[in-house]
Amino acid sequence: MRGMTQHSETTRTRTQRTDRIEARANGVLGDCRRAFHAFGDLDELAENLRILSLNAELAAGRAGDKGKAVRALTQYTRELVNRLAQIQGEMHSLRGRTFAFSSTILWALMQLNLFERACHLMDEDAGPRHSRDCGNRAFADLMSMLVDTLDGMANAVNDLARRTHAVEEVVSQSDSIATNIAIEAAAAGVHEKEFRTVSDTMRTYVDDLRQMIDEASDAVRRAAEKGAALRRIGLDALDELHRNS
Repeated sequence: MRGMTQHSETTRTRTQRTDRIEARANGVLGDCRRAFHAFGDLDELAENLRILSLNAELAAGRAGDKGKAVRALTQYTRELVNRLAQIQGEMHSLRGRTFAFSSTILWALMQLNLFERACHLMDEDAGPRHSRDCGNRAFADLMSMLVDTLDGMANAVNDLARRTHAVEEVVSQSDSIATNIAIEAAAAGVHEKEFRTVSDTMRTYVDDLRQMIDEASDAVRRAAEKGAALRRIGLDALDELHRNS
């Protein structure tokens, strides 16, 4: 009777832990979705910057010597546009990885719940000891796979944080370019208005990028915190299984 009571308590502990894992996993995925959604218009903004740089280069050509510096700045802008395109491609791949990890986690949790019920039923029916041992080993193996997946999910969130930081760097550099074009505009004579329009338009795009960063950074920070906690819960569960085996 004592053994059955102890096993029931263990089963409840397992269920509570897997419930927490599921809740945290859903929270991480929700935050990741928010971050990816925040960058949803990144492709369009990158294209707008590319077109702006081409128009600015044409304006610089018309300005002759007074447009040399602006021409160099527009070439640098296109390098930043290429960097944004690269980051966006990496984010598309990362999004697929993140959702794949999430699906695997939810599948593993469903299997763990089934194992918990099966082990509980075997214990109530006083089934053969070797059957319970096999069930516990299978449960531990599945939990080990889940912990590996949780680790992968946490790494994916860290990768997302790095991509977000990369966009921040592009924003900072684009802002500097806009400032320098405005400075060049002041000395461009009759071409001042055209260059200033380029600078003002670029600042508008920079502001849009900053808004993306603000929304994404908050979501990524929350996802990172939940991802770290999620991994700890999984490791604790695995350690407990090993201690009780």
